[in-house]
Amino acid sequence: MKRTLGALFATATLLATAGCGSSSSTVDGPAGPTAGPITGAHVLPLISVTGGGGTTSTSATLLDTKAHIRAFTAQFRPPTMAGRVNAAVKQAASSGQLVYGAVVAVGCDRPPGAVVSLDANGDVQITPEEVASPLQECLVPVTTVALASVPGSD
Repeated sequence: MKRTLGALFATATLLATAGCGSSSSTVDGPAGPTAGPITGAHVLPLISVTGGGGTTSTSATLLDTKAHIRAFTAQFRPPTMAGRVNAAVKQAASSGQLVYGAVVAVGCDRPPGAVVSLDANGDVQITPEEVASPLQECLVPVTTVALASVPGSD
């Protein structure tokens, strides 16, 4: 019963936050935004921390300044999560691409991966892949962050 209520709450949370994108997360191509997968985008290895905190959302946050990274990592309880996100963003940004991040899961399961795409408004979305065998219960939820490197618009 707790698992069902948790899944219902997570679904309601995702639906409630799905429209809360930021115009700063828009990536335009030569002809403007087009919904669907982003050509050349790459999801980095997922970062998971037990008891990390945070709020799930498929709307990605552009992590292009120290202030944006600080604002994004402020939602996490342990400093290890912020440190791991900072290190991954720094490494990914060295490639010259834009880096986006989203908390893709808070719960018993760690998704196997994530997919980066544009929604109909041209906002970057990072969606977790489905877990094949979800756990029935856990003692402490695991927070999973997905970072994606995305080609910038010219």
